[in-house]
Amino acid sequence: MSTALLEAPFTLFAPAPRSGAAGGRRPTLEELLDATWRTARSHAEAECPVCHGAMHLQGELARCGGCGTTLA
Repeated sequence: MSTALLEAPFTLFAPAPRSGAAGGRRPTLEELLDATWRTARSHAEAECPVCHGAMHLQGELARCGGCGTTLA
């Protein structure tokens, strides 16, 4: 099991700007992080799920320039 720490959890409860979860439901945290990672890998940039800043691909990581969140 892994642990996630969100410094701004209120952003997870804001209206979801993306739709993509099956059945019209809101995406789970896992789905949100996976979609962000896939977007970063395919476009070299994605929206940070924590602060909504720009995440840029750096080697095998996607790193947010605003809050420092890193996805691997």
